[in-house]
Amino acid sequence: MVELITLAKFPFLKESKSYVKDNGLSVEELLDDPLYERAKFIGIERLDNAFKDKDVGNRSLATESDCIMELLSYPISRMIAVCIGDIYFKRRYALGEAVHAYKYLMSEPTSFLLNVSNEFNLDVRHSKNTNRLIIYFTDYLHNTPTRYKKWKMINRKMDKGYISITHKDLARLIQESLRFRINNELDERKCNQKIYNSFLPDIKRIQNIVSMHRKKIEAAPIGKLDINKLPPCMKDLLAAIQSGQNVPHMGRFALVAFLNSLKLDTNEILKLFSSAPDFEEERTRYQVEHITGNTSSTTYSPPGCEKMRTYGICPTEKMDDLCRFRRHPLNYYKAKWRKNGNKKVKKNHE
Repeated sequence: MVELITLAKFPFLKESKSYVKDNGLSVEELLDDPLYERAKFIGIERLDNAFKDKDVGNRSLATESDCIMELLSYPISRMIAVCIGDIYFKRRYALGEAVHAYKYLMSEPTSFLLNVSNEFNLDVRHSKNTNRLIIYFTDYLHNTPTRYKKWKMINRKMDKGYISITHKDLARLIQESLRFRINNELDERKCNQKIYNSFLPDIKRIQNIVSMHRKKIEAAPIGKLDINKLPPCMKDLLAAIQSGQNVPHMGRFALVAFLNSLKLDTNEILKLFSSAPDFEEERTRYQVEHITGNTSSTTYSPPGCEKMRTYGICPTEKMDDLCRFRRHPLNYYKAKWRKNGNKKVKKNHE
């Protein structure tokens, strides 16, 4: 039987969910019984910490009561996150839970990590030949945090479809898998009205914090780029990335190639992406440097309007008069600059 302290550290485990279910704790009891007041407080604390620090934070687990309150705070914070109803916030919270779990996983024995891997349907095992950890390549590719440097498959040993990894690697892969799971679960759930009513002051407070954070991002100057002059397609892609929405690969490619054509350097592009709730510099830097030619043999040009429409990343409903008579997003940006008496963009895509 799993110890209570382990359930508190890893509240996403099946055993943790079973503990809550087996004790017959309903949403009504958690909200109405003064016995669980501390769990509600910790639930809010998890959300605040995740948004501020990208980690739900550490608390004492010295007593049985500590462990129970910590464990119960997890479903409470998830229900509140759903009711806050902001995708940026939900992505930030999911990352905070995943980062927190990673720190605990690093101090657990490898056998424990293998058991956790099973919960995420990851094909991980000890190699009979080398006694090292190995993971099937499709699970590796799906959950690897980046293709940059050591995570590239070319830098990994593979035998019969299995890739060698370390204990630390496995903890990191579980972190990604947990983040994906929480993102999906929060997106699928609807707000419980009783939760909304019970935590309304905190829900409104957090919504205001997120709103102010968004406005701060929008107002921040980024090098030579004037965001107000971006064509509708690029504005949409940038807003989606910064809010934590799932943007297709072609959308990310188009935006990075567009910004590179405007002579923004890698760090300036990264600064735009860094406001995303689940931003990870190593992953994003690799993608940016590959598209801009810093780590590849090709510097890619941004796609024109026809290709943007083909890939479904042209918001035709938002096209303005200036947009309708252009064949390339860069031409829109140049026309905006000329209209306002500013310098022309050097690269010509007419």
